[in-house]
Amino acid sequence: MAEKKRLLQILDLIKMLPRNNCKECGLPTCMAFATHVLREGTKPELCPYWQPEDLAFVKQSMKDQGEDSAYPDHLFSARKFVQGKINDYDFASVANRIGVQLEISDEGEHFLLVNLLEQLYRVGKKEVEAVDGAEHDLWDHVLLYNYIAENGGRELTGEWVPMESLPGSLAKRKAFVKGCEDKIATAYTGKPEKLRASLKILKADFPDLDSNAEVAAVFYPLPKIPFQMLFWDADLEDGFPAQIKVLFDSTVLDYLDIESLVFLGEKCAERLLDLI
Repeated sequence: MAEKKRLLQILDLIKMLPRNNCKECGLPTCMAFATHVLREGTKPELCPYWQPEDLAFVKQSMKDQGEDSAYPDHLFSARKFVQGKINDYDFASVANRIGVQLEISDEGEHFLLVNLLEQLYRVGKKEVEAVDGAEHDLWDHVLLYNYIAENGGRELTGEWVPMESLPGSLAKRKAFVKGCEDKIATAYTGKPEKLRASLKILKADFPDLDSNAEVAAVFYPLPKIPFQMLFWDADLEDGFPAQIKVLFDSTVLDYLDIESLVFLGEKCAERLLDLI
């Protein structure tokens, strides 16, 4: 039996569920079932495969935590809002515009297979699941739905621009620096070759750029959103810290709004820190 935690999380339930996506609960995946149990009032006993002690633990934990939750209400509101934006989308026409693959289930339901930082997600109009079963959360759902909702735009130009040149970015630039660039630079100080190796896992290219950066790479966190990442290692003699600079294709806001772009940068930092 799982140990009781301060606040029951969706992944706590996943660890106790069979993870076979049998659909006997009426939902498409065990991840979806766990989410609905904690956040939308679905009765846990709808899954017939609990160990009795685990089911009792979950029901008692939910009673103990009352109105508390693993995620803030505004996050669920955001997910429902952006799901509503794509409810009438024709996924078959969206797929090419945002560079993803269309998948059609045996029941005729359409899904989009979206590569986010070299992890593949199956996105439907109601649920998101990781194809390889990787851990993910509702923040990832909102990001993926926002990417679909933007519905693409112009073809990539190859013109690289900094965040501060993007419309509406001035209030978000500081958050991007702190949550993405500074985190990566600090973690990889003194480790340029390790950064290069981590970026290779993200399928980065290393073009010959007119730059004095020690690492210069281009990779795609999302299919139509390339990042050009430049890394200068720390100079201990002169007292300069390591620095990361991220540039975007000039079409980036055709594919993702500025707030989601900041979050995508934070996800990049998390992924690269996990790869150290």
